[in-house]
Amino acid sequence: MPLSRLPSPPYYAVIFSSIRTDGDDVAYGAKAAEMSRLAAQQDGYLGEDSTVRDENGMGITVSYWRDEAAIRAWKLQLDHTEARNMGRAKWYQSYTLRVARVERAYDFDRPDGNFQNRDQD
Repeated sequence: MPLSRLPSPPYYAVIFSSIRTDGDDVAYGAKAAEMSRLAAQQDGYLGEDSTVRDENGMGITVSYWRDEAAIRAWKLQLDHTEARNMGRAKWYQSYTLRVARVERAYDFDRPDGNFQNRDQD
């Protein structure tokens, strides 16, 4: 999956790091995919980058938002609230969520071996 292409800063990043409980991967995966699709429909959503879980069950997803109001609206969205409650009840051993304002961003791509660097300083 390609990395998110985002507008020039400032914007916000919501960093969700989690460690899963054992089992129920199918239901969890389906709910996570549903939440990604739903988040993408929200006003102020800019994109998402996510890792594959490691052998210890740790995963990281970073979603990007236009402003804090968009983040709050997503937090209060009913289906997202339901999924969060399911996660606490059965899917997560632990998690942390951090919200950060992105002030600067830099990109690097190597298409066909050519160096391209886009500083947004």
